Amino acid sequence: MKRWTVLVFCFFTSPALAIMRLPGYAQGSDLRITIEERAHAITDVIALVVSILAIIGILIGAGYFAIGQGDRGRSYVVGSVLGLVLAASAYGIAALVIGS
Repeated sequence: MKRWTVLVFCFFTSPALAIMRLPGYAQGSDLRITIEERAHAITDVIALVVSILAIIGILIGAGYFAIGQGDRGRSYVVGSVLGLVLAASAYGIAALVIGS
């Protein structure tokens, strides 16, 4: 009896579960808008992570400057600033492409 109950439950609820799992564009919304929203969210996350890592790199470089290892500190700071510039450039290009 228990097996039939589970089978009947699965048979009647599977169409509802299938509809619930469909992405938004399959339920009538615009695919282009959905892709743009996801691409915008991905570029935001990547830019945030790269920016945080660059700031940590600048702090590490400042720490090396403070303990007297200027060459090593300079390489950290230059690399971090370069990473920030590249991340900002990539974010700007992605915003232009996504926005068009």
